Amino acid sequence: MAMQGQSQSITPAWKVFTAIGFAAVLGGAVTCVRDGSAGAAVGGIVMLAIGVPLTVWSILRMLRENRGHRLHWWRTPPVNPRNVDLSRAVGIPTTIFGVMTLWLSTADSAPWWLAAVFAAILIALFEATVAIHNIRLN
Repeated sequence: MAMQGQSQSITPAWKVFTAIGFAAVLGGAVTCVRDGSAGAAVGGIVMLAIGVPLTVWSILRMLRENRGHRLHWWRTPPVNPRNVDLSRAVGIPTTIFGVMTLWLSTADSAPWWLAAVFAAILIALFEATVAIHNIRLN
């Protein structure tokens, strides 16, 4: 009896793109606020309260589900739990825009490239967790 390979259970692309679009529209609307109002700061905190747990949860779940597998850098992991990519697609942009909103509402001016720097830091942290996961397998 032949065994079938483990099937991938990924979230449909339309859900992921809708989530990314929602996060981009929300972030674009909120980062336009530069008046230092309390509403903008509260909006940034709410976005962080949504984005950080979703991002951390999706990464930890992916690592837990792939305990015995090496993770590839540029490919889908061997075990891809459903909705992990959706959580990451909402969590990372929401976290970035939450930080930018807090920065813009509390600072007089913020450089536009700060979002790119913060995104690079998030990507580097993710890549470091993948590297540590792969090193532990050796």
